[in-house]
Amino acid sequence: MNRPLFLESTSHNPYWNLATERILTEQAQPGAPALFLWSNTDTVVIGLNQDCRAECKVDSMRAEGIFLMRRFSGGGAVWHDLGNVNFSFCCHDADYDVDRQTDVVLRACRKVGIDAVRTGRNDLEAAGCKFSGNAYYQVPGGHCQHGTLLVHCNMSRLGEYLTVSPEKLKKHAVSSVRSRVVNLADLVPGVTIPRLSAALQEAFEAEYGPAETGRLPDRERVEACAALLRSDDWIYGRRIPATQTWKGSFPWGHFELHLVVQQGLIRDARVVTDMLDSSIPHAFAAALIGEPCLPGRLVEAARRAGGDAFAKDMAGLACTQD
Repeated sequence: MNRPLFLESTSHNPYWNLATERILTEQAQPGAPALFLWSNTDTVVIGLNQDCRAECKVDSMRAEGIFLMRRFSGGGAVWHDLGNVNFSFCCHDADYDVDRQTDVVLRACRKVGIDAVRTGRNDLEAAGCKFSGNAYYQVPGGHCQHGTLLVHCNMSRLGEYLTVSPEKLKKHAVSSVRSRVVNLADLVPGVTIPRLSAALQEAFEAEYGPAETGRLPDRERVEACAALLRSDDWIYGRRIPATQTWKGSFPWGHFELHLVVQQGLIRDARVVTDMLDSSIPHAFAAALIGEPCLPGRLVEAARRAGGDAFAKDMAGLACTQD
């Protein structure tokens, strides 16, 4: 009989930790959800479809030995250091339930005195400030929900390596990255990562039953995945010699469509976005290849990739282009 798994990483290497999460998700079995806790040394983590050159100060990071990592989920760029703990729910399709998993985190926070609430689709807040952002991705047969919990993160570093567009700041009606987030230890003195980790394990087992501990995923597969994550091709992504670039902002995030158009046909396409859904951008770009560069065809490709709501947004974007 399969049992839930609770695992805490002993490594602070971001590539190893994210690779472990990925393999746990790929190997997830029915009835055996895994909760994986991990912390990274100083790292900027970007979403799957973001442009790291636009999101963070790459040269400064390289000079100061700051890790740069592209994750498998969508969403925006975040800062990791040893003052936050990351959680990953790695589940078989049959067990994946975002509400249930998020409730585990909320109950753990309440156990250590934090009156936490879920806001929107992917944030957790306390006292009106964000302390956790969640993101999601899917593999064949499995899903992952992961997020970071700010406990005593060095907040003065948070804005040093991340750049935030004026449009995004205006959208959130704040003047800086730091003003939107809070450390849990500032809300309840005495909250530590070990205390919160223990509360997470307790809440997880209360929900899913007694958990197996310490079982690691296949090491060779983790090493191969970590090698991919640290490669320049993965981190920096593919750039194309775009002849057209369409840009827009939506309630779900910033969006850029880069196109190579030759003789009226789209020969290549790349989407850069912080939208939470990690699969739509790739599907949309792929659907555009070979299509005439016409608004109607773009909208139809958007509908095939992301449904009617996404198609409506792309129709609006097309109307704003020259």
